[in-house]
Amino acid sequence: MINNIDKVILPIGIIVDGVRYREVVIDEMNGIDEENISSRKIQNNGGKAITVLLRRCIQSIPGLVDQKTSKMSLISEDIVRNMYIADRDYLVVCIKALSNTSEILTELECSSCSNEINSLIDFKDLDVYEWDDNLDPYLEIELARGFYNKEADKYCNIVKWGFPTGKVQEAMAGTEPSKLSTMMISSGIISVEGLGHTPSFEEVRRLSLSDRNVFANAIIENMVGVETKISVECNFCGHENESEVDLVGFTNSAGAKQKKATKDGKSGRKLRKKP
Repeated sequence: MINNIDKVILPIGIIVDGVRYREVVIDEMNGIDEENISSRKIQNNGGKAITVLLRRCIQSIPGLVDQKTSKMSLISEDIVRNMYIADRDYLVVCIKALSNTSEILTELECSSCSNEINSLIDFKDLDVYEWDDNLDPYLEIELARGFYNKEADKYCNIVKWGFPTGKVQEAMAGTEPSKLSTMMISSGIISVEGLGHTPSFEEVRRLSLSDRNVFANAIIENMVGVETKISVECNFCGHENESEVDLVGFTNSAGAKQKKATKDGKSGRKLRKKP
């Protein structure tokens, strides 16, 4: 559960020169922030809106960014854009909670009886998952077949995949929906054992569906941050409906998330659980 505090611990952390910084001091939103994230320039890009908001609302990152002398000054854009999406989304929720704007009315149609359901969701009640401090923030994924190495005439199937950052979040807002899955996979590939190069976007497009499913399952099972998938009971027929919460009130391009696995030495670990 997310509390009304101005000092938060990130689910993953900001890594600079091999050091991970997880503590961040934040400020609540003000009218200028609302205007900035609603500006025509960024209103269709949730990733850029988050970058703008965090540059102002982050007041310090102990050991990395000194305490601001003015709350309205901006921290480095590079630091914010290189933060993991899980951390960025979590900070937005904490800022909203600090500003007492953490509730949102969710409207959906019951998949059983087709009646309209209205449910008030409080961001502070959402589960949050952190990445183990003892593990580097990447996944090692074994594909069924993998990428073809023409020179060696073999397939390479052990992939190191890193969690996406704000740069990816911004870029995804302008990507065709049909290509989002490919972009999510390709943007996180750090290396492929035995391949000799980082696969291109086109090479990822040509992966078999079985390999792409392995990627998707690994990403979903190990994704960290705020749990956005919720269950809403229909007050007409009692049916439980699944819905996705829009964390920031504008496009959240982090991608769909499902129930995370608990810590097993590899997967995300639940940091806070609603009572």
